[in-house]
Amino acid sequence: MNATDTKPARKTFLSSDTPLVSVVVPMYNEINNICGCLDSLLEQKYPGEKIEICVVDGESTDGSRQIVENYSRKFSDIRLLSNPDRLTAKSLNIGAKAAKGEVIIILGAHSRVKEDFISNNIRYMLEKAVPCVGGTQFNTGKTYVQQSIGSAMASPFGIMSAPYRYKRKAGYVDTVVYAAYHRSLFEEVGYFDEDVIISEDAEFNWRIRKAGHNIFFSPDIISYYLPRSSLSRLAGQFFRYGMLRVNVVKKHIDALRVLHLIPAAFVFLLAGTGILSFFDGYFRSVFVILWIAYGVYLLMATASATLRSGLKYLPVLPLAFMAMQLCFGAGFLVGLFRSRH
Repeated sequence: MNATDTKPARKTFLSSDTPLVSVVVPMYNEINNICGCLDSLLEQKYPGEKIEICVVDGESTDGSRQIVENYSRKFSDIRLLSNPDRLTAKSLNIGAKAAKGEVIIILGAHSRVKEDFISNNIRYMLEKAVPCVGGTQFNTGKTYVQQSIGSAMASPFGIMSAPYRYKRKAGYVDTVVYAAYHRSLFEEVGYFDEDVIISEDAEFNWRIRKAGHNIFFSPDIISYYLPRSSLSRLAGQFFRYGMLRVNVVKKHIDALRVLHLIPAAFVFLLAGTGILSFFDGYFRSVFVILWIAYGVYLLMATASATLRSGLKYLPVLPLAFMAMQLCFGAGFLVGLFRSRH
């Protein structure tokens, strides 16, 4: 065989096809969800001796810490760590620094993962020769309202700036949910930012891309997310998301996307024309037109989600879309004028 017939060695960040994987799970008062999370990790189709689970507890008071302690006594690969400060970024860093794995995966305590979640993360990290991969998020629900909210969150008409919620085509992306990171990334770009309250994973993924690395998304990497239990909690969640997204933009202006601005611009126009409508009929007309246009958008969004999920969620869907979009936009506007510190 000639030298020219020899295939070049495959570039990879991994030392083997089955590296040790550490899953870092920040937790605070997750008594209703932590068992499902841990059970889904224990049921992985990946060598059990190659999985380590690091739960970082923020001094839970509802008994969830005791549940993890019981798991750790039964399963030697589950470790319980503490974070009295309860800052998510700090929990992630405590877990990442304590982790022994070559690959570190972050996961929410209120989530579960499919049985091939870890193996598919490693598969794509090998195949694509990238140090960061992630997948899609399916919304589940225990109640009618949660299921309705999940249907809205899974729609491209919901929050378009979070494509991992609805994207079904593999490819390179800006960010992913519950990412798998090669350990070398923490040595190269640092850890999650603890100095300010931000969307720590999005900001960390921005630094990864700025360092010249690609982030790969695959819909084969599946996690299951339990949405908020009420529309009021959904509204509060997305208001906070809006504020936190601004913090990322304030730190890295080139992380800004047009899709981040649309909800904020719409809320600004609504508020502005609503106030001015008391003084001028022209602005009253514009205010009404804006609501009519948004009503048409809500009809399209609801029809699309209904075709996918069924008519039973129809009564809640418009309210869920409004809670996500208007509260995200309002949170973004508030965040613009709020100090990051």
